[in-house]
Amino acid sequence: MDELKQSVNTLADRVRRSVLNEGDVEAIVQSILSGQRRVGQNGARRGYTPGDEGDSFDAVEVPGTIFDLGAPDRQALAKGGRDRVYEIQSSYAGKVAAALGCTEQAVRDRHAVTDTLVLAALYLGKEPDELDYFRSVFEPTVQAMDSATAAEGLEYVPRELSASLIERVNLELRVASLFPTVQMPSQPFDIPGLAVSRQRTATKAQETADTGQGKFLKLTPATRKITLTAVKLGVEVIVSKELEEDSLIAMVPMIQNEVVDYLSADIEDAVINGDSTSPHQDSDVTDFTDPSDPRTAWDGLRQLTPAGAKTDASNAALTAAMLRTNRQKMGKYGVRADQLAHIVAMRSYIALLSDTNVQTLEKYGPQPTILSGELGRIDGAPVVVSEFVRQDLNASGVYDGTTTNRTIALTVNRAGFLVGQRRGVTVQVLRELYAESDQDAIVASLRKAFAGRFPSTEVSPVALTYNIA
Repeated sequence: MDELKQSVNTLADRVRRSVLNEGDVEAIVQSILSGQRRVGQNGARRGYTPGDEGDSFDAVEVPGTIFDLGAPDRQALAKGGRDRVYEIQSSYAGKVAAALGCTEQAVRDRHAVTDTLVLAALYLGKEPDELDYFRSVFEPTVQAMDSATAAEGLEYVPRELSASLIERVNLELRVASLFPTVQMPSQPFDIPGLAVSRQRTATKAQETADTGQGKFLKLTPATRKITLTAVKLGVEVIVSKELEEDSLIAMVPMIQNEVVDYLSADIEDAVINGDSTSPHQDSDVTDFTDPSDPRTAWDGLRQLTPAGAKTDASNAALTAAMLRTNRQKMGKYGVRADQLAHIVAMRSYIALLSDTNVQTLEKYGPQPTILSGELGRIDGAPVVVSEFVRQDLNASGVYDGTTTNRTIALTVNRAGFLVGQRRGVTVQVLRELYAESDQDAIVASLRKAFAGRFPSTEVSPVALTYNIA
């Protein structure tokens, strides 16, 4: 965090003294983003659980919906044996540590050993308990947190990746992690809710007669549903067969990093730039075949912004005033700063640094409410920089390959969208496809969904300023 604050402070100072060139801008902001990534990986996932605002469904009480994603089943932990071992492996490290009263690092170390064992066994085509790594590393790690007796789960042989890898994918999602995550028990998954618009009640006069009394106004609350449809995203990593078991184990962290980077980048890109209807809003996204461009997986924030919530910046640099205009166009969804986030491109963030209305990170320091990717605040609402906010758009806010020097700025209500998770990261090994080149392929995939939580016919939970210089 200190490194991140120092980078922001240096950047702000150089902007004020006008000594930056384009190369400086790119280098310093990339450094800031890299620092923020490390901050996010070392902390808990920054999710957001919406409260009952009176015009939305009660998210906590919807049957089958889990907003506290990754929390262990405490009853299973208490039962011991295989149930306990499985919960430790399949739940987020921080939440397991809180439930067991141990250190988070101890749980993460166990997850790392489990992932290494599973990937090595998959690659070598052996059972996990056939590897020397199982006896020399995995079993001692299990004993460190459990009894060595068979009844306590020592005989448990993992065949799935731990929750830490799934959590790392979520941590990399600076924009997607702004929104509540829902575990999807079915495909598709419908979430029931009440109508967004309130109905009026009525006054009632005192009744004094014995007959002909008036009655209360009768109302029927309207209902609706939100549908989450999961889409599968995957990545393939090719490795040579010359790797011996020890070498493979040493390479597992690299393979994990690649998997996390590829999957999280495409999910983030789709959340911002997704458009599921052909032709895509951006002319360089043309692949709707199978496998298709991940930016066709679902409608993202740009596509979900209605015309009435868009503002033309007239080729000017981004200012705090423009983001305030976004909030105005969001109506009731733009009122509470603690529910909002501004999502901007790297160069737009540089422009904002010279605006006195921007409070940069080094001024207010680390707080429990800091979001992944947050680098400043405007009127109390965080500013999140994402590399997937395109900087090569035209004056209409889309890519056409001709005018490629404009960008956008989004303002979102974090309770206004949902991220669905149908399946976490799974891994398989392909041995025949690259046999002629003496290689194997490790394929990792997951299934996620993204959808708006409220209809945007009147006011919208997202607003957009386009044609920003």
